[in-house]
Amino acid sequence: MLEGPPGELFDALEVSKDMTALVLLESGGEKEYRVLPWPNPLKPKSVKYFIYKDQDETVVPGMELQPTGNGFRAPQQLPLSLPSAAEIASWPLDLSLPQFKWNQDLLDKVRPVQAGERPWVIVLMGTPGIGKTHLLNHGTVEQKEAVDAKIGRKVPWDNIFFKQIDDAIHNAARAQLEKLWAECEKIEDPHECFRYYWSSKQQIFTRFAVDKPDVSESNPKPASYEFRLGVEIVKKLTQPGQLYNVAMETTGLTPGLVKFGLTAPHYAEYHKLVILVEMDDLEQARTITHSRLIREMNSCSMLGGEQFGKYLDVIAEKAKETFKVCEELARTKNKELDDAGSGGGRWHTYHLKQEFGLDPAVQQRIDEFYGLR
Repeated sequence: MLEGPPGELFDALEVSKDMTALVLLESGGEKEYRVLPWPNPLKPKSVKYFIYKDQDETVVPGMELQPTGNGFRAPQQLPLSLPSAAEIASWPLDLSLPQFKWNQDLLDKVRPVQAGERPWVIVLMGTPGIGKTHLLNHGTVEQKEAVDAKIGRKVPWDNIFFKQIDDAIHNAARAQLEKLWAECEKIEDPHECFRYYWSSKQQIFTRFAVDKPDVSESNPKPASYEFRLGVEIVKKLTQPGQLYNVAMETTGLTPGLVKFGLTAPHYAEYHKLVILVEMDDLEQARTITHSRLIREMNSCSMLGGEQFGKYLDVIAEKAKETFKVCEELARTKNKELDDAGSGGGRWHTYHLKQEFGLDPAVQQRIDEFYGLR
């Protein structure tokens, strides 16, 4: 069993609030565990492993991971045959093509705002597993009425296009995901299977949501596949005379989506609403996301993001910081509109604290997967 500094065991995602992580440094055959800032500005080439604390508390070598803005990148040698970022950049993004039928299906479920109505753009923020998607799709009448009462406006909850990163990646990487699920069925040891699935899913998310091709004359400002596809989807949703209410979700690790996304010119006439969703017990979120990853393997379907474990603590703290930035931005923007006598869309924020009991089936799924029942 590998151990860290005396008396301490570390999880691959056990990252402190100031973003430090235990890494294994190797030099001349010598091994040393050190806690370093992460992402590390020095970028030491000798970083080889994170340490992963397994479900049964056994500490094993983590797969070789690299930092990204969205968490961690899994090793490139996994047998997923992922296309390169350059190859993905050549894929057409015409939303009328058959491969984007999923987007049209979502669009068919909503309607453009009627003449005289002001459209809404909504950002749901918070850690994975705390009910952001559930609030929009299945939230109670009482929850939604509480939001309306707090902000003094009625949100068109039943007519919102929900733009989710999961949909984009699930459909773009369908072949890789199907191969991953098939590979997982061959792995008998549940701990090895879970590590393989999580790290491989990290690799897929990183390739499609973070990676971008090199700068070139023909592509001076490269962007990730998910970003470029998102631009095309938003263009369609914000066409003059054909405006849709739009919702997006983010962890809140940075305020970029709000500071740069919602201030874009195409949302000038929209009401804006930023909702921070928190859970009264973050341990429940860790259990939910762990169970959800297992459910994905069991059902061969993607149900959410790839982040889980104690890294959720980092996300929760960062989301609170980002929400404060959003609240200040909302006050500033509304004052600018008031001072200018503008009738443009207003900015609103809402803090939702989720309180609910954990469905016993969530923990049961984990226990059954590891053979604890």
